[in-house]
Amino acid sequence: MKQLLAIAALFVAVPLYAADPPKAGTPVVGAGVVSVDQKAVFLPAKAGGIEAVELATGKLLWANKDAAKLAGASDKLVLTWDGDPKKGNTFRVVAVDAESGKTVGKSDAVALPDWATTAKTWGRTFRTAARADGESVIVAWQAGAFYSGGARPSPEIEAAARKNESGLAKFDLKTGKVTPANGKPKDTDFAPGPASGGTNKLGDLTFEMNEELPGFKPGAPMLTKVTFKVVKGGKELWARELAGNPWSPPPP
Repeated sequence: MKQLLAIAALFVAVPLYAADPPKAGTPVVGAGVVSVDQKAVFLPAKAGGIEAVELATGKLLWANKDAAKLAGASDKLVLTWDGDPKKGNTFRVVAVDAESGKTVGKSDAVALPDWATTAKTWGRTFRTAARADGESVIVAWQAGAFYSGGARPSPEIEAAARKNESGLAKFDLKTGKVTPANGKPKDTDFAPGPASGGTNKLGDLTFEMNEELPGFKPGAPMLTKVTFKVVKGGKELWARELAGNPWSPPPP
């Protein structure tokens, strides 16, 4: 009898751990987020900002230039972000209406440690993701640093250069006010956005991203060429060039 009760208790406890997560968009190949209804994909536009593209045809549905990077999506919102070019250790989150592409909320600055930067640069790492939470948005971020000199340093110098910090913040959609949220982010908190990497398959569709390193041109910005493709049954449905990423070779 005791054994039967123990087994029953196990079956009662399972739904607490097996419950489905809140419905949200699906990040794909570290580049975009598919809408909840799976009719569109949100991508970083080549011309700057974010764009919504019809998944079946590649047709442009809307474009928004208030932020350049994706952080997640819900059934109503596309959550985007952008770093501050004048203050590298801050960023802002922008909420965009998923249907119309119009901006519905902008956050105040989210502050990072003094040593951190949101820019893609050798020796620094950064990732962020966001999810809708009623009238607020929960933002997770993680910043890191590692030795970025030339020759191999001593273990002491390498250890001193290595840093890692993370945090959670809450952004009020109506006021833009940012307040700290309790706790530290887990890897699952980054799942809503491309920072998680995302999947390369969704139903009968396969997603591909190709990134080409730039040729060297003195004085010209070094940007990679990023191409996003949607494939069905082994045949390409459509392809689109996205915003390139800043690139510089590591020091010798």
